[in-house]
Amino acid sequence: MSSHKSLAGLRVLITRPERQLEPITDTLRQLDGMVFHFSLIEIEKIKSATRIAVIKQKVERLKNYDKLIFVSSNAAKYGAEWIKRHWTKVPTECEIIAIGPSTAKIASDLLGCEVIFPQLGSSSEDLVSLPSLLDVAHKNIAIFRGTGGREFLASRLIESGAEVDYLEVYSRSPSVQSSQQLLKTITEDRINVLTITSGDSLEVMNKMFLESKEHCARLFSIPLIVPSVRLRALAETFGFRLIKLAQGAGVEATVSAPVSYTHLTLPTNREV
Repeated sequence: MSSHKSLAGLRVLITRPERQLEPITDTLRQLDGMVFHFSLIEIEKIKSATRIAVIKQKVERLKNYDKLIFVSSNAAKYGAEWIKRHWTKVPTECEIIAIGPSTAKIASDLLGCEVIFPQLGSSSEDLVSLPSLLDVAHKNIAIFRGTGGREFLASRLIESGAEVDYLEVYSRSPSVQSSQQLLKTITEDRINVLTITSGDSLEVMNKMFLESKEHCARLFSIPLIVPSVRLRALAETFGFRLIKLAQGAGVEATVSAPVSYTHLTLPTNREV
């Protein structure tokens, strides 16, 4: 991390779930940035007996899949737990693919296998451009993810002739915290950079502020870091004006993005 410039003066609000905070928090602090947290999405293990039975059935026939795709770090973490419960190692028939470097590292570390991932970008759009996913006709593919989520990846693979199964290995739900609580955090902690790493989190934030134009104006004046062109476009439609595109949702990409803001006159507490 020594190649990064100092982030002194930046007061960064991380909106990731609490269990994903440690790596990025440690790195930002090493670079003299100040880090604060407000989770917009809650992550939990699957509790429904019916859903658990479905996951178990699919994991037990893992060797029937040609490719296993992990679309988030939580998908890799919880997916690996399920796989290790039923297999001593990943079946050799399966090619392992991750949406980005952070997810790939988690999958590789936990499963002890090689993992393929896009070298540029960490979105589903980048994922479908991988050579491994260009010719998938008659291939059986398992996508590890949370409940709900985008259908883009599965749709593209099905259009290309693949058979696709979802293994929804964790649940996610909107934060129960209010827009007033978020604004209090932003104001009292003098936040001058926001980070959003998923469309779900951005949607939750938008819904929090739909009924308050005054609060929206304050929120939208803060620089926002997002990991993909899709999220940048979504943030623009919601009203954010200062948007920085990181090269993915991983720690390295997210940490690199705020550097450019050290050269800006950042908004103070009174301006947001």
